[in-house]
Amino acid sequence: MSEGYQKYYLPGTLLIFLLYHTPTIFLGSAAFYNAFDSLDSYVVWYRIVAREPYVWAPAYRIIEPFMGGVPKFTLVSTFNIYYWLNLLLPTFRAYQFFTLFISAVALVGMWLLMRRHFHLTTFAASFLALSFAFTPFLLTWGLSIAGQPLVLYAILNIRQTKIRAWDWLILVSFPFASNFQSAGVFILLALALLILHDLYKKLPVKYLLVAFGILLVVYCITKVDLIQNMLGGKGFVSHRMDMRRFATSPLICLKVFARYFLFGNVDVALSLHTFVLLPFVLFVYSIEWVRKKHFPVILTCTLAVIVLICLYIGLLNWEPVVNLRNQSDLLRMYSLERFHIFLQLLWHIAAAQAIVLIPAGLQKRVVAFIAVLQLGICFAYQPTYYERFFKSLVNIKPYHYIFTYDDYYAEPMFRSIKSHIQKPLNTYRVASIGIPPGIAQYNGMWTIDGYSSNYPIPYKRQFRGIIDAELRKNQINRGFFDFWGSQCLIVYDQGYDYFETHMTRTKAPASRDIRLSYKALRQLHCDYILSAENIKNPEKSGLKKRSIFSSALWRVHLYEVIQDH
Repeated sequence: MSEGYQKYYLPGTLLIFLLYHTPTIFLGSAAFYNAFDSLDSYVVWYRIVAREPYVWAPAYRIIEPFMGGVPKFTLVSTFNIYYWLNLLLPTFRAYQFFTLFISAVALVGMWLLMRRHFHLTTFAASFLALSFAFTPFLLTWGLSIAGQPLVLYAILNIRQTKIRAWDWLILVSFPFASNFQSAGVFILLALALLILHDLYKKLPVKYLLVAFGILLVVYCITKVDLIQNMLGGKGFVSHRMDMRRFATSPLICLKVFARYFLFGNVDVALSLHTFVLLPFVLFVYSIEWVRKKHFPVILTCTLAVIVLICLYIGLLNWEPVVNLRNQSDLLRMYSLERFHIFLQLLWHIAAAQAIVLIPAGLQKRVVAFIAVLQLGICFAYQPTYYERFFKSLVNIKPYHYIFTYDDYYAEPMFRSIKSHIQKPLNTYRVASIGIPPGIAQYNGMWTIDGYSSNYPIPYKRQFRGIIDAELRKNQINRGFFDFWGSQCLIVYDQGYDYFETHMTRTKAPASRDIRLSYKALRQLHCDYILSAENIKNPEKSGLKKRSIFSSALWRVHLYEVIQDH
């Protein structure tokens, strides 16, 4: 690979980036997307709130169409780039742009980090930048993970006192596109540990302290909605007070450790290091040890941090730790596991350190080989490419649920449902069975159910009355609702060892016996049920079937909650 090809590296990187995102750019809403913690929630929250009469409302304003009414601050942050995009663009365009924006920031940040602070060649830096940018980031996390390389790049510049205005601008901007509670707390803690390290080494920390202060202050500004509510709004006891942690055996703790080491967090922070980057790093590490009779120090430190994070997460499931957490409201409710957000970045840093260890004469060939393999895996995990090309070859799935945007929200079908009901949307409420309530919310319907990480505990307990009979049938479902409950749904017995939230038309059986409380439905002013299930003997729950509606993805049975039951 001659030096003459250097001028093609950056255009080639851009071309590969565009090729990866071609479905998003050109197919638009007909492309496939991840629904988990994205289409089923985040997109809908911002669609509802970024409209009149809520768009400029205070933090404690009740959002009436959602779960019978929840405070605005529980759904969105108005000091968030995605909120502003929803003010400027239609819902899908905001989603489309933010998806591309997250990946682009990941690309640029990793490239700058690799070139300036790890001194990789343009080719190697481009490969790792593409690999990181193609991580299947969840929209709800914004730049919490994707923006870490750019933030680290700025912090290392500041640490070396090679500071430019751009470095401060990066730190000021980051909190407006990331989550404080999910990521910001852990990023601030990591920065604090770096400051303590430098103090111990007697290195200057003045500018790092300024960086810490900037991040903390700006994060507080972005959370001003929550602060306003705490100081002058109408506070409430959160449903998270019901959350419980459950202990596992030491063997299961070890399995949790292995899962995070091998895969990252498969639910919210899936890392694609497993099949190429991990074996590559360990192979180079072993060769270096055999060749030089000592461990490479810097790479050893990175791998040690990865192991410690995974071990820490495993230990959080150990009985003595679980018992301690359950005694404290804060420790019980808060997800202390979220140091996993650093694993994607750390594995790419480890790969960069491994590349540096490769002899110069072999480096380009080795990087080219692993780049082909790693980027091939990344493309296989791209939802549209997976569905169209790779699904017949390999059995993987990017996160839990992937659907086209159009099929998922099924707007023509919901227009038919609303036309059939023939009432103003604000005069009745609905609940969903086997279909995420976010879909009804997206289509403008007012719901008694929903997905929210923070809502009043009295509402959860009142809603529970609807599904009490179903929860008694299945202990797993009971734990899902009683001891987590962020998805306040009609949870019913499906015969699985988990609760399936997306009962598409190919999954639903011919009929199922589902028992609901008519009295509890009426207490929450529910008038209709949108069910992906054909309910046996619906009259026993005070329901009457009105019609059936179908789309490419869903079959919805419309039931009315009978007034004279």
